[in-house]
Amino acid sequence: MLSGSNFCRARSLSVDNEALLPITPKANHHPPITNMATDQASQRTFGGTRFRWFARGTAVGMLLVAVVNALSYFVRSSDWGNLIGEAESNDEAIGFPFVVWEAGNTYNGFYADYPMLFLNVLVAVSLGSILGVVVARHRDRLNRLVEDFEIEAAEESKRPIQFSLLGLLIVTTLCAVFVAIAVKVAARPETLLAIYSLGPICLVAIAMLPRRLSWQRRVAIITPSALMLIAVAIAVGIRLGMEFDKVMMGIFLCWTPQSAVAAIALTTTLFIQQARR
Repeated sequence: MLSGSNFCRARSLSVDNEALLPITPKANHHPPITNMATDQASQRTFGGTRFRWFARGTAVGMLLVAVVNALSYFVRSSDWGNLIGEAESNDEAIGFPFVVWEAGNTYNGFYADYPMLFLNVLVAVSLGSILGVVVARHRDRLNRLVEDFEIEAAEESKRPIQFSLLGLLIVTTLCAVFVAIAVKVAARPETLLAIYSLGPICLVAIAMLPRRLSWQRRVAIITPSALMLIAVAIAVGIRLGMEFDKVMMGIFLCWTPQSAVAAIALTTTLFIQQARR
């Protein structure tokens, strides 16, 4: 048996040994804190992976082929009066590089030559893929430009929306022109011609005139405005005795080149301006 003094001495030695043992931290059972705002911002960004940029480049290439297909009507057709309800001509055709539709051809009960349409789609995908590869190779630089642009756009969107005096003047002029057309030549070929030729320009002008708007809000302005303008064109075409598909074909043939060129030119201009800063 240990005496009282020996017991106290042994107790003090055990306490000293416990003090020398390494202290292990307690396990933290809480999940790591992540920056949710950063994750959400990265999900909202327009930039992306190599595949996403390849898909975007391919889509742009296919859009350019669609533009050429729309313009092919004005090359392959000798009379364009059918688009505004003035003349009935069978000398009409659409398609690049192969003709997919020709007036007077029944195509065995189908609306178009679908085998040739399939070949045209293959050509569009092939040419678009080439552009997609080029765009994907510059993914890192494009992502940096997009990130800088989105930061500036976020700062601009926090400011109040304003109309400049020039913007108000342009909007007023456009409204006056459309009112004059609606009153004087509502159901005449000139109305359709004005919608075909000036529709995309007016839509882009209306969406771009307000300052400090995000591109999502501008799209929200263009979409219903375009649908309303298409509805007006269909109503005018019906009063002129035109078929529904003929009016829609005119909108496709005239709006596709204008819209595609405007979108590509605007995007390219933004990238060039951002790269120079």
